[in-house]
Amino acid sequence: MILAIESSCDDTSVALVDMTGALFFHRSLSQNDLHAPFGGVVPELASRTHSERLPFLVEQAFSETGLSLDQISAAALTVGPGLSGGLLAAISFLKGLCWARGIPMVPVHHIRAHLRVALDPLLPVPLESLGLVVSGGHTHLYRIRDWPDLDLLGRTTDDAAGEAFDKGAKALGLPYPGGPAIEKQASLWNGPLLKFVRGIHPQNPFDFSFSGLKTAFVGYIRQSGADSTKIPQLAASYQSAIVDHLIDRIGKALENFHPPALLVGGGVAANLHFRSRLELLCEEKGIPLYMAPRPLCGDNAVMVALTGLELFRSGRGVMSPYDEIRPRPRWDED
Repeated sequence: MILAIESSCDDTSVALVDMTGALFFHRSLSQNDLHAPFGGVVPELASRTHSERLPFLVEQAFSETGLSLDQISAAALTVGPGLSGGLLAAISFLKGLCWARGIPMVPVHHIRAHLRVALDPLLPVPLESLGLVVSGGHTHLYRIRDWPDLDLLGRTTDDAAGEAFDKGAKALGLPYPGGPAIEKQASLWNGPLLKFVRGIHPQNPFDFSFSGLKTAFVGYIRQSGADSTKIPQLAASYQSAIVDHLIDRIGKALENFHPPALLVGGGVAANLHFRSRLELLCEEKGIPLYMAPRPLCGDNAVMVALTGLELFRSGRGVMSPYDEIRPRPRWDED
């Protein structure tokens, strides 16, 4: 069995899988209500809440499954990228849990985990494929030459797509997190869309930019207002503009590299409008699309468990003793 923990941002999540990848337990506790009054994640509050919830969730995992620590072959956990306090909370907790029993720990790269969960755990990642992680903290496009190594092709030059959704929702007076709130309002509108700038065109054709769109959107609301009758149209127009820009950049990458597959994960990948547009794009290009299941698009311990299982099977990255296990909040840039 593999015990896994995810705590890189504001979701505390624990999972148990066996050596085939079969899921025995998975539970996530959201902190949305805690951070909603601030309109975004407060790092210190997030890390303190992780420390309080992790012992409860792990105890729940064993009590509900009837398993014990003696049956755990390894413990996997996210060590980066992410918020350093949340990462440290899980590292400290697992070190204490595993040390007495000599259970090896497997550090997991958060971005790789988002991409790995897009595929069946028994399927290998197709080499030379492209991987897109689109979330509140990342809008990154990778070329996968030799899994698990990732070559960065493009990234947002300013806001991530999920961050753009959050800021747009705040301007409309919608609750945090903004992505689901905007998607819900957008689903109520079937009429014409307002035209907003689709983002600048950086020098790198695979980079993304959402700050221009966000500024234009907020400026429009300040000038024209956003009473309740206008919100569905505004939400649909803003969502369409974000998705248009994502599809434009991804389309250029598919045309340039002709990859054997496209893997997609991250919280924004749960957006139904984005998923349908991406499916159409890949169908037009004749490229297989693998997207994380909607319940596993956000941060979760299942993706950590499956990535940790793959590393454990191969013997890569398994650590015991644990001296080198540390938070790597900016792993991609270390």
